[in-house]
Amino acid sequence: MKQIILAEETVDRHIENVIRYHKGSDTSLKCACIAASPIVGTYSDGTAQIAKQTRRSVSTVENWAHAHWAYCEYRGNGHKKTARFLWREMTTYHWVAAWDIHAAGYDAIHYLSKAHEGKWSSREMSRNFDADRNAGQAPLIFHRAKRALFGLANELVEKYRKELTEHQLAILALVLDGFGESGTK
Repeated sequence: MKQIILAEETVDRHIENVIRYHKGSDTSLKCACIAASPIVGTYSDGTAQIAKQTRRSVSTVENWAHAHWAYCEYRGNGHKKTARFLWREMTTYHWVAAWDIHAAGYDAIHYLSKAHEGKWSSREMSRNFDADRNAGQAPLIFHRAKRALFGLANELVEKYRKELTEHQLAILALVLDGFGESGTK
């Protein structure tokens, strides 16, 4: 998440908005998430101040910010329409779980979409992700998939060069060239 420096009065206004919106409907809670987003992890004691005044844990306040960070991340990475739709349709808790999935390097939009289709709770969404990850079937986010492919190709060449055919080595050389250091960023 890109860090933006805010004026002190703007920080105070964000904190007031979190306190005002944290109770009530899920839409209100999403407003609290948006207000908490630039404060958490950026301003000394801001998160603790919000936690104290809302009578929630620091972890809960961080989760509110993470929900908005997940939305911003996917909205800015080619999923604008889907992210906007899912932000309106899914609960804040789905977006908190989505941040955890995303932070682990997996495609949270996939799980949010599946949760919407299957009417899963956020816990069901997390359980389905955990089951897929444990089975090796959870979809990776693109940059992680590129890095994994590069790492696998590199490992195959280094450890199993003698067992590979010339054709296999040529394909792996193309992968290493295409997904090398500049290709994995």
